[in-house]
Amino acid sequence: MDDEPLTRQYMRTNLTLLHDQWECAGEAADGQEALDLLDRGQSFDLIMTDIKMPVMSGLELACEVAKRKLNMRMVIISGYDEFSLAKEAMKYGVHDYLLKPLVKEELIAMLDNMCKHVEADRAAQLAYKAMVSLSVETKEQVAKNFLRALVSENNIEIKELYPILFRLKISLIEGEGVIMLVDLDDAQLLQRNISPSDITLFRYIVHQTAIELVIPILGAIVFFDSEQQTTILVTGDDAADVLSRCQHLFAQLSKIILNMTGIAIWGAVGSYEIDVLQLNSSYQRASRIIKDRLFVCEPTLFFDHSYDSSFTSLICKLDHTIATLPATFADSHHLNLTAVLKAIVELMYTETPDQRKVIQLGTYILKRLLALMEAFGQQTLHQALEILRQNTDSATFTSEEVVRLYLLMLQPFLLSINPPSAANSEHEIVTKAKNYIYAHFAEPLSLALIADQSGVTPGYLSSLFHQNVNESYIKFLTRVRMEHAAKLLQAKPPEKVYDVSEKVGYVSVKHFSYVFKQHYGIPPGEYQERALN
Repeated sequence: MDDEPLTRQYMRTNLTLLHDQWECAGEAADGQEALDLLDRGQSFDLIMTDIKMPVMSGLELACEVAKRKLNMRMVIISGYDEFSLAKEAMKYGVHDYLLKPLVKEELIAMLDNMCKHVEADRAAQLAYKAMVSLSVETKEQVAKNFLRALVSENNIEIKELYPILFRLKISLIEGEGVIMLVDLDDAQLLQRNISPSDITLFRYIVHQTAIELVIPILGAIVFFDSEQQTTILVTGDDAADVLSRCQHLFAQLSKIILNMTGIAIWGAVGSYEIDVLQLNSSYQRASRIIKDRLFVCEPTLFFDHSYDSSFTSLICKLDHTIATLPATFADSHHLNLTAVLKAIVELMYTETPDQRKVIQLGTYILKRLLALMEAFGQQTLHQALEILRQNTDSATFTSEEVVRLYLLMLQPFLLSINPPSAANSEHEIVTKAKNYIYAHFAEPLSLALIADQSGVTPGYLSSLFHQNVNESYIKFLTRVRMEHAAKLLQAKPPEKVYDVSEKVGYVSVKHFSYVFKQHYGIPPGEYQERALN
């Protein structure tokens, strides 16, 4: 729109000639006339307006369009002496400006550029509409795939799926959440001469039963981890609520599985987290404490919050010793392999082990090796478990017999592995990661994405953060977000809390409010009132 009739006539007559993708769909003599058209429901892809007009200027029009959050692009036309006003209009979402007198080549270039942006906007809108129309089941599957990628530290899938969660506004945690692991008692299965290939069926029964039990539980999601353990995200208002849900769910699941199969199950509840990207920490903690079943006779549910195990050092030594096994596989005489197996047996057994303990430890060794040697799959594990099952008829074993049994059991695994590559400078990696967080904190950020930008693995970056920054990456990210949120809440004129929430990277305003209160001790609304008063 323009208050000069000749200018409007030129654009109306020549617009399509200048660019065949555009046509004049409306015109107005001033900003108020243009606003009246918009308020009557007319929609345009592009608004071209002079910056100085009677009744309502182009700058005022840009402000009104921004307030109405209309999805259209704007271009300001101004003279040289109005250039400062054109720059001011940019803060209202104006996308470009042209200087008077209009130059044909510049006008064509602008129209071509706007055409590309409009087409991109339309494609993004279509993609968004397609996503929000997805079924509840499909959205749940997206959430499951993301959680599976998160706990397995699958960098590629995390980067692909987290922005989708963000766009779909799927908030997996709005208070506190925890990962609970549920696993079969493998020793019982093998003692009952159940074939290792049938263990998958038993795991499926546990998994499906868990899904049926959590259907009425809001905020619970069931999925398999890389070791085919049933993994459950349980959320609630606070830690006490989450704990109560975990206890109730495990008690129900244990009873049903025992009645159906005669097999007991183990469980472990990891650390309580308030950020979805930190659920890997909860999973890792649950994975650690469930290992204590090596020392406990009766299947039970382990808890992180009350965990004070005397077995921590022993488990660390065991895992470290097992990690040395692959390096011995290339020795055709198996002298080093035998020595390591002997060290494992001496570490774990101070007295003659019974059948159950031998099977438990043998199963544990195999699963740890499968995790270390990713080239091997479930078939290799089943072969080794079958060897273990067929050679554990005795009630008790001597240490020498256990070593020979494990040596036989490891036949499918006797291959060499390659050492990991060297890492970059620790200081440079941490600095690069911090700078990336400062620049992108308002975006969906995961440890995997930051690690990829820093050129290291997620686990290594997490360790470096603790060593060099004295806090985890998620605490650092949260602190950066909260400090920026505090500044926005102190701004005048005041911003809406939900706008601040989105600007610092939170899908859910409820989740943002929860984290803000955890950080500053008061809700964001109250913080804003105090700051403004």
